[in-house]
Amino acid sequence: MYHRCRKLLLITLILIFPVYPIYSMDKSRPKTVDIYTVNGYLARTINIAFTFDAPKEGAWGHTLQASDFKLIKDAGFTAVRLPIQWVTRMNADAPFTIDPQFLARIDWAIKKALKNHLAIILDNHLDAQLMKEPAVYRERFLSLWKQLSAHYRDEPQQVMFEVMAEPSGQLNAVWNDYFKDALAIIRETNPSRAVIAGPAFYNSMLKLNDLQLPADDYLILTIHYYNPIHFTMQGEDWFPMGKPREWIGTTWMGNEQEKNDITHAMDIVSDWAKKNKRPVFLGEFGAGNRADTVSKARYFSWIRQQAELHGFSWGVFNFAVGFSIYDLAAKAWRQDLLQALIPADDKR
Repeated sequence: MYHRCRKLLLITLILIFPVYPIYSMDKSRPKTVDIYTVNGYLARTINIAFTFDAPKEGAWGHTLQASDFKLIKDAGFTAVRLPIQWVTRMNADAPFTIDPQFLARIDWAIKKALKNHLAIILDNHLDAQLMKEPAVYRERFLSLWKQLSAHYRDEPQQVMFEVMAEPSGQLNAVWNDYFKDALAIIRETNPSRAVIAGPAFYNSMLKLNDLQLPADDYLILTIHYYNPIHFTMQGEDWFPMGKPREWIGTTWMGNEQEKNDITHAMDIVSDWAKKNKRPVFLGEFGAGNRADTVSKARYFSWIRQQAELHGFSWGVFNFAVGFSIYDLAAKAWRQDLLQALIPADDKR
């Protein structure tokens, strides 16, 4: 009778307290962490870009609000990725101290994310000087991670670090060494913190075989995917390749060839991840606001399905302003796009 009652109690507890996703706010550092479980916290991520990656918050059209986190959670997302241009908030001279007021602003964002049961990625975003002259700015880069890792050492596992988004330029040639050095600094204070890293050349899968990750059990591979660029980057004048204005009107029909191109790309990433025993976070995919909504919905849906079939977590780009899923003016989600990402019957 005792065993039957205990079994009944266990079943009741499971029904009352769902187990996905698991968010423990216990700040004591666990002895072991399953990095695949942690990657699961990023299952459905949305980037909040054009906000802290701007030289000054608000300069690119968005100022982060506490209500944004509730909107994102209620829509069905499990995490946010926060691109941050740290270098515009650091002293120019050693020891390159981060502006304490700005750091407090990021503390606030983390607090709001966790309050809404969202994991959060702190992403080091946009450092043109480091890309152009890595040796000159190496110490500033490492100082950033020394400061951040010490400051956030006691945060729960739902707070993750992304050492550098989209390494490019001259940084490509030394990226493996720079990542290794930054990781060593992080591990001094965060031995089991999830750290996200991707290949050089803008986190392109084309450079996966050049990526050399250190022996570390708490790394997540990230890949960014924007193919075909004639569709995703149409009308984006900042894009450095081709003639984006001439691409306006390009559609994505979801024909067999278009779908196969994406599936093949995911297969390549999956094969590498299995061989190297790394979980995968598809950290960015999206299409600009000049692309038509019907095509974007098809495109988002197929990428999302393929990512999930391959066991990847994913992060759509972007919440608001450019590449937007949420319409700031209308104060409403673009429902066709949201439905493509998170079907109504799959909101957990």
